[in-house]
Amino acid sequence: MKYYKIMCFKAEFAEFRTQVDNLIAEMSAGSHDEFALLMATDLQNNVGFHTTPHGDAAIRTLVSRCYSVDLKNLSIKRPQTGAVARMPRLLFRDNDGKFEWLVKEHEKYEADVKKYRVLSRHRSAAIPLISTLAGLLQDEDLWITGKNFYEALDETCHYVIRRVVSGEHGRNAFVVFSSNLDFFFTELNAIIGNDAEIKFVNSTRELIFY
Repeated sequence: MKYYKIMCFKAEFAEFRTQVDNLIAEMSAGSHDEFALLMATDLQNNVGFHTTPHGDAAIRTLVSRCYSVDLKNLSIKRPQTGAVARMPRLLFRDNDGKFEWLVKEHEKYEADVKKYRVLSRHRSAAIPLISTLAGLLQDEDLWITGKNFYEALDETCHYVIRRVVSGEHGRNAFVVFSSNLDFFFTELNAIIGNDAEIKFVNSTRELIFY
């Protein structure tokens, strides 16, 4: 039995960027990288993953498998289970421990910066080498800028998710991207099982605006 519906617009970046906001359109992705925008409705077309317990559970499961950004502290949170009131703004699905390495690198960088600030008050000290994730965690916009940083994410993550913060496609609608989204859709299909169907559309204009 189906309890809710997922609508999905999927395209290569060259096409996808023409139909989304600047946070996505200005990324340094390759023209053939794969992007998808997903939203959900219940069977009465009420918009949002939260409109059914099954859709809500799917989001909780997805979030529990990913690293996320803690906006309050501008830091990376490791995967954890528990209640999810709203999908975090950014999610990173680790690929074989590679993203964990980036997190540890950033944690060391933050510790080194604290030591530098103390030492530099009393004597000259070497400025710590900036971490890969430091540029991302500068402010709440969480811009993914620069080709090197984008490629670092693609190499260390199976996929990255950015929540649609405007709410125009309902609660917890999101964009997911990777050089290849096969891993994401295999995982998503396993999560939703027989509870929902995924309808692919040809344009964001075919999605429901809330």
